[in-house]
Amino acid sequence: GNLTLLAVDVVHDLAIVFNDLQSSQHLTITEDPLSKGERIYSMGNPRDLGMTIVEGIYNGLVENSRYRKILFSGSLNPGMSGGPAFNESGEVIGINVSTGGEQLSFLVPVKHLFSLLATTDHHEPEENVETLLNEALLTDQNEFYEAMLGHDWSERQLADLAVPDKLHESLKCWGHTVDNEDVEHQAVHQHCKSEDEIFISNDLFVGDFDFDVEMIDSKNLNRFQFYNFLEQRFTNRNFGNTYDADEVTNFACSDDLVTLFSGSWKISTCFRAYKRYTDLYDVSMIMVSTDYPHKAAIVKVAATGISTDNARAVFKRVMGAISWTH
Repeated sequence: GNLTLLAVDVVHDLAIVFNDLQSSQHLTITEDPLSKGERIYSMGNPRDLGMTIVEGIYNGLVENSRYRKILFSGSLNPGMSGGPAFNESGEVIGINVSTGGEQLSFLVPVKHLFSLLATTDHHEPEENVETLLNEALLTDQNEFYEAMLGHDWSERQLADLAVPDKLHESLKCWGHTVDNEDVEHQAVHQHCKSEDEIFISNDLFVGDFDFDVEMIDSKNLNRFQFYNFLEQRFTNRNFGNTYDADEVTNFACSDDLVTLFSGSWKISTCFRAYKRYTDLYDVSMIMVSTDYPHKAAIVKVAATGISTDNARAVFKRVMGAISWTH
């Protein structure tokens, strides 16, 4: 039959649709808690082969995730997205959303479905979908960056540089070093990256955030060679969340030399706007120190689906949180 769109939750990849067909069959949804290790069962239509049930284990919510999802030890496949996941009593406890690999899948907790259902006490169709999505995306990024900017950042030592450590609990951070005889410099890296994105369409994902710091030291390069080496590394991030020109404008970038408490820096910032979603942008900032002839710091910040106010607030906070210690 014909379906009518009643409500959308773009952040959790849910929608409510309605049709006029009458049926005595229905599923029961529940928010009753589960314990880790309990059996749960996911239903869907993998690769359009027919209705299938996948048995797996409930592992609780994914820890330190921006969008809290149930970690399911079971194999979801393309075509199963949107299908229900049941407890052993046959009650729906989650909705299939994505897979992270073999026997590693994710479910949307049913509480988000309850919240969406609460907005649909009538059967009037939702006609302003893009406006609704725009408002939801703006609200979501505001909550994320308010949380990021609303607490004191911890600090860690990266060679001669003190840098902010974990800007938000949902970010995954790791580090590594480059130091071998074939390389004419030594480098210490710290990378922090969000692991959650919001799917809007096959041509657009938003919600990514990256924060990278690289501390470089070289005694084998003269001042001119070291400057050229830094110039080659002074590149803004390559964004892969969309390649569709109908979704975004071209990047507009500006470069500047600034003096901060930590010293002198060359800074480049780039912004590109979304054409269908007002006040949302992809942004990038890169800054490189210019005070020393044989050592330098390169700091990069990048985000997708962020407002200009939040982007500038994050840039300013990062610039003020960097300091030399030697």
